[in-house]
Amino acid sequence: MTVAARDLAAVVAGVGATLDQAAAHVDALCGAVAAALDALPAGVAGDARAQLADLRQAFTGVVAQLGGMLAAAGDPDALRAAGAAWTGEVGAPLSRLVGVASDDVLETDDRWAGPAADAYRATFPPQQTALAAVVATCQEVDATLGDLAAAITTFWIAIGTACLGLVLALAGALGSAATVVGAPAAAGMALAGVGALVAAGSSALSSLGVVTTAATARGAALDRRLADSSAFPLGAWPRSTHGISTQARDWQPR
Repeated sequence: MTVAARDLAAVVAGVGATLDQAAAHVDALCGAVAAALDALPAGVAGDARAQLADLRQAFTGVVAQLGGMLAAAGDPDALRAAGAAWTGEVGAPLSRLVGVASDDVLETDDRWAGPAADAYRATFPPQQTALAAVVATCQEVDATLGDLAAAITTFWIAIGTACLGLVLALAGALGSAATVVGAPAAAGMALAGVGALVAAGSSALSSLGVVTTAATARGAALDRRLADSSAFPLGAWPRSTHGISTQARDWQPR
């Protein structure tokens, strides 16, 4: 299932808004916990204050990392459009030529004989092979760009879900942060929520990395295909009519 550009834009915007909401929760929680810790023994308060410092540091790191990603969130629709252009504007016309580059279609057997006619007919199979190789390459480009588009979309949906989970965790921690009993645990709960977001983000980024690595490998395979001498002798397009005799004696009507 694909997500329209406007929907993905909403997901990305939602990630930014959710992070802002989480930041407000972190500030409120730290203030409430710090105030409640003033009534606790120094040993207990010290551990909780250390967790507050860890919470702020961890959350600041997450915001910085996601902020950079949000600035370059990607454009799945542009990738899909580029893939469609390869198949529609390049692959489709060439695919039609594959069927046309045939002795049967051009009726050369019916009209001409002789050395030049034979040489001309011999150019058809290499032309078909080369055209088919380009058509297959266009299809692979389309598939690769489509996979990247889907991976970007999946990545941001996963990040958005994880950010929402963080907000819920922070809200739960904030509910008990102002009490003397709940304050020490609240900081730990919030820190665990940030840790869950980091883990989810790492998992989503890893999945995205797998797809981009696969895309790189497919790109290299396409380069090898286009360099294949069976389709492109000596790295060039196979000879068509160039060099075929135009002497009348080499073209004999049937």
